[in-house]
Amino acid sequence: MKKSILLLILILSPLFSFNTKVTGAYAIGIFDASGNGENVQHVRKTKADYNDICYTKIFLVGNSFNVKPKVSIGKSKGIYQSTKSIYGKSRKLKIGEVMLFKHYKVTNGYIKVSFKNKLFDSKVYVK
Repeated sequence: MKKSILLLILILSPLFSFNTKVTGAYAIGIFDASGNGENVQHVRKTKADYNDICYTKIFLVGNSFNVKPKVSIGKSKGIYQSTKSIYGKSRKLKIGEVMLFKHYKVTNGYIKVSFKNKLFDSKVYVK
């Protein structure tokens, strides 16, 4: 009986240990293929045109445990490129992650950032 309870606990514990705790996901930058870009944290519309290929930087507040957000600009869906973790001053507490996404065939539209089917950011319009 004790062995079966212990086995049940060992089987169910990984299911709850990888719970994502993301409290926010925000677009922080957009760049073209040559590396020229702008900060989009406090703007409603981009200054430059980002047609064809561009990159977006997304900041995730919390820990995502390898679950990626969905990022799109109009009809162009973002393809995940890389992640960089952000830590607090003591380097012990993980604050969030900065993720880079690549977009092909961008025309115009809003940058939409969603995580687990919840929309977090959609305020910036890309020309």
